[in-house]
Amino acid sequence: MALNKSSSYVLLNILAGRNTAAMISEYMTNIDIRSIQRSLTRLVELGVIKRNGINNPTYNIAYSKLISTEIPDKLIINEDRPESSLNFDLIDWLKSIPESELEFALGLDKMILDSIGTSGKMTAKDLEYLTVELSWKSSALEGNTYTLLDTQLLLLEGIKAKDKTEFETQMILNHKNAISFIVENSDLFKKDIKYSTLEELHRIISHNLGIDSGLRKKIIRISASNYQPLSNPHQLRECADSVLGIISNINSPVLRSLLALALIPYLQTFEDGNKRTGRMLANGILIHSISRGFSLRRLTARQLALAYLSFYEFNSLKALSDLLAAELSKPV
Repeated sequence: MALNKSSSYVLLNILAGRNTAAMISEYMTNIDIRSIQRSLTRLVELGVIKRNGINNPTYNIAYSKLISTEIPDKLIINEDRPESSLNFDLIDWLKSIPESELEFALGLDKMILDSIGTSGKMTAKDLEYLTVELSWKSSALEGNTYTLLDTQLLLLEGIKAKDKTEFETQMILNHKNAISFIVENSDLFKKDIKYSTLEELHRIISHNLGIDSGLRKKIIRISASNYQPLSNPHQLRECADSVLGIISNINSPVLRSLLALALIPYLQTFEDGNKRTGRMLANGILIHSISRGFSLRRLTARQLALAYLSFYEFNSLKALSDLLAAELSKPV
């Protein structure tokens, strides 16, 4: 049994705080309440929600199951799905759950995490390879048309591609500078991740690209998504501190990296460049813990977008977790 269209809509309503069939029916007016009740039963059977009470029951999210639930692509691209917003209950749950339970919920067995291990200190060649691949792919995922060869010539030989824009060239160079910042400041990525570190990563990654630095003060929308990020700057900063606290309190470097990859873009702390900033923070954590990073080289922009939307809207980490595990399981 899997999520279908009706049950996914009901789930999105519960995530929005509507925890009874009657409340949900006020927002799903084109579906009768019996259909809503059947969807609720389906969600209970799937284990992603829990039922409380018999007569006029209430329902709440079972996050340990939801975060590892596969969200079919067809549900994510359905344009009629209900809108969603930042889920404070998810943040609170991530604060309170023990690390071992979070690893178990995501299927990140400790033996698998240990098998990734460490290859010792990164060599200069390893770092050069990662810098070129990560700068190229992270930029390509944002629409940059530099090829891998163009990127290598730019970063290693200083040769700009003649048929590319200054904007594209700057984006590539910003990635290189962000990696240099990470390498030169190991203490900033080993344990407690400060907001100032996140802000500096964003400043470097967005340099000379027409993106305002610092905390976002504008309302933004995410393309192809029904997720609406926070608009209040004070709440946004508080949530950024909470998220960085969650990441900092995790010991497993892979789990820390996954949460950085997911939660930084989820907040949309900055005007633009949030996914790039999240990728750089996730890499910084891994570089200074297991001496390797990841580039998502074989990933398409569509695959990554679907993985993020499944987290933004449904709070499922499965797709992002699978992508990161696949990257790190490759031979060094």
